[in-house]
Amino acid sequence: MSMQDLRGFVDLLEESGELCRVKVEVDPDLEIAAITERVSKQADGKALLFEKVRGHEMPVLTNLFGSYRRIGWALWTDHLDALTQRIARDLEKSSGQSAEERLRKLVEAPAFLPRLVKQAPCQELVEKQAPDLCAIPALKVWPGDGGRYLTLPMVFSREPVTGRVNCGMYRVQIVDDRTAAIHWSEQADISRHFRAWQARGKPMPVAIAIGGDPVLTYAAGVPLPGGIDEVSFAGYLRQVPVAMARCTTCDLEVPASSEIVIEGIVDLAVTCNEGPFGNHTGYYVEASPAQVFHVTAITRRRDAIYPCTVVGRSPMEDCYLAKATERLFLPLLQVDFPAIRDINFPMEGIFHGCALISLTEQAAGQGRRLIDQLWQQGLLKHSRLLMVFDADVDVQDPSEAYWRAINRLQADRDILIDGVRVGVDLTGRQQRRLVEADPDILLLLERRWAEYGIE
Repeated sequence: MSMQDLRGFVDLLEESGELCRVKVEVDPDLEIAAITERVSKQADGKALLFEKVRGHEMPVLTNLFGSYRRIGWALWTDHLDALTQRIARDLEKSSGQSAEERLRKLVEAPAFLPRLVKQAPCQELVEKQAPDLCAIPALKVWPGDGGRYLTLPMVFSREPVTGRVNCGMYRVQIVDDRTAAIHWSEQADISRHFRAWQARGKPMPVAIAIGGDPVLTYAAGVPLPGGIDEVSFAGYLRQVPVAMARCTTCDLEVPASSEIVIEGIVDLAVTCNEGPFGNHTGYYVEASPAQVFHVTAITRRRDAIYPCTVVGRSPMEDCYLAKATERLFLPLLQVDFPAIRDINFPMEGIFHGCALISLTEQAAGQGRRLIDQLWQQGLLKHSRLLMVFDADVDVQDPSEAYWRAINRLQADRDILIDGVRVGVDLTGRQQRRLVEADPDILLLLERRWAEYGIE
């Protein structure tokens, strides 16, 4: 594929019959979200481009990643498993003891480092005098939401001492035309950056990019280990470096092919209420204090498209993002934990709720030890439920895995509880299973099936 930005991806989807253009006028207040939620839950739900958005000039793009086919294309591959195999081969060739060390060497190779350009499509229009956040057709998704949100933002910040940049995906609620609230957790890299700027007594520069190559949008939402650079990781995934441009009012760089860039600073002391927000669990997150972001400039393409996502009870678009992470991070887990054979993030658990893991048991109690180790580091550190099975269990078939768990579970022996986290070790519980009926009986039944009057 030759796509380098969101436009190329949209063209690819349209050529392949994966895009539906909605030509009637729609409202960004609940209506677009309601349409998207219904389409997202269809087996063949397409990406949606709403061309006429009430009160706004920009079209709105939703459900971009909402199928296995589209998330694969977004990561520059026809099949996620092919990308998994490439990552596994590259990690095997790379030197280093841990998966983090090996991955860092891969993504920080000169061929994948971002390159700076002087002319950027995202700066065709520059608004410094009166930048207006409200001109962006951000959606109000659920009736109980506290306002309109940017839901696919790439939030760039820089650590003031080391200069290391983070690109993360955090909730951004629009407060007014010049102000937004950014929600992040205490464990997020941007929180560490913020504390460093607080120590210096200076407001933190932040840039919010929207659009660009979908592979970078994906990378922004992935919990990469050890502060590995998301932009370089995107360059590695697509095997082409990401073009970056300097912001016009702050010392940060953003993807040159972005549709919209919002530049500004985060106030050190001032907070405001952010939320409630209906999130991917299917429940509301209640309102809480969040840092205030003041806009200094908005730059954009002349004919900008606003991409966003609608989250809620699965299956939704973000489920496919989680499944991509499941496939891409399997080789990383296998470097640190060679006994792991496969892993499945059930869609009901999205990113953090649950993981089904099969492993080749080498010693008694290995499953329990693995759960403890996974809770200490990496992608599954905050998982609420880990279930570990023997290698003969196909964890890609949740029905089989749950059948095994429910019927073989002995609570006092198999369950580990750590705070709000639960681990279930079902390895080494060998017992004879029911097998298919006698082959001779099956052959007789096949011959006499019609005689039984069963069609």
